Amino acid sequence: MIEKSFFLEAFDGRKMFFNQWTSHTPAKASLVLIHGMGEHSGRYRHFAEYFTGNGVNVYAVDLFGHGRTEGTKGHTPRIDDYLWQVDFLVGMIGQLGLPLFIYGHSMGGGVVLNYLFKKNPRVAGVIVSAPAIEPGFEISRSRMTVGRIGRKLFPSLTQKNGLDVNGISRDPAVINAYHADPLVHDVISAEVGMGVLDWGRWLVNLQRDAVAVSLLIMHGDKDMLTNPDASRKFAAKFMSGDVTFRLWKDFFHELHNEPGKEEVFRYVLNWIMARL
Repeated sequence: MIEKSFFLEAFDGRKMFFNQWTSHTPAKASLVLIHGMGEHSGRYRHFAEYFTGNGVNVYAVDLFGHGRTEGTKGHTPRIDDYLWQVDFLVGMIGQLGLPLFIYGHSMGGGVVLNYLFKKNPRVAGVIVSAPAIEPGFEISRSRMTVGRIGRKLFPSLTQKNGLDVNGISRDPAVINAYHADPLVHDVISAEVGMGVLDWGRWLVNLQRDAVAVSLLIMHGDKDMLTNPDASRKFAAKFMSGDVTFRLWKDFFHELHNEPGKEEVFRYVLNWIMARL
C-alpha cells in the first residue's frame, strides 16, 4: 500500500486533512471514505490496507471539527459544510477515471445518505455502515434543550456527544486504542449535533421508492450507538433499484473493527466487484 497525506484549503480557507491509500498494482476502483463522529480518517488505515491489497484505492478526509482538519473540535458553522466536503472529494477523485464508490460510517453514513439523495452524484455505488438515521440510545431532555437553544443563539457551543465508547466494538484492543488516540474527541457543537439529528429525521421521512445508484446498507444487530432497525426500515423504502441491506449478527457499532471484520471486508469487496 502506498500512503500519502496532504492538506487542501476549503471554500473558506480552512485547511482540510486528507489520507490517500493506493495500490501498488493498477486499481479497479476508487473508494471515498467518510468517517464517524468524534474520530478521524486515520483510524481506517487497516481498512484501506485490505482494499488497496485487492485493487481498490481509498481516499479519505477528516471532516470539519475532526482529526487534523483545521477548526474547533466537534464544530462546523453549517452542517451542510459536510456535504460540501464529500462533493469536493468525490469531484477530485472522480477525475481519476476509475469507477467511484462512497463509503460512510455512523455520522459519516448519515452524511453520505444525505449527499446521495440531495446531490444525486454520478457514482458507481454507495455503502453505509451503521448510518446515523436514528440514535441507538436515548438523548436526555436537557441535552436536547441545550442543543436546540444553542443552535439558534450560539451554534458553536459544545457539549459531550453522549457516545458509550464500549459500544463501538467487542474487541478490548479497539476500545483501548480509541481512548489512547489523541485525535479522538467526545464533544459536539449545537449546530452539528442538532444538524445530524435533523438529517436523520429527513431520511426517515424521505418519500422515495427508487434509487438510481447501487446502495448497500449494513448494520450490526447489537449496535447501541445507532439504530439498526432504522437502517432496515430505510432500506425497505425502495421498491426498485439495486438496494441491499445486510444485518451482521452479534456485531457492535464499528463493523470494520469487530472480531470477524475480515468477513465484512470480503462482503463489501465482493459487492463492489459485482458492480464494476
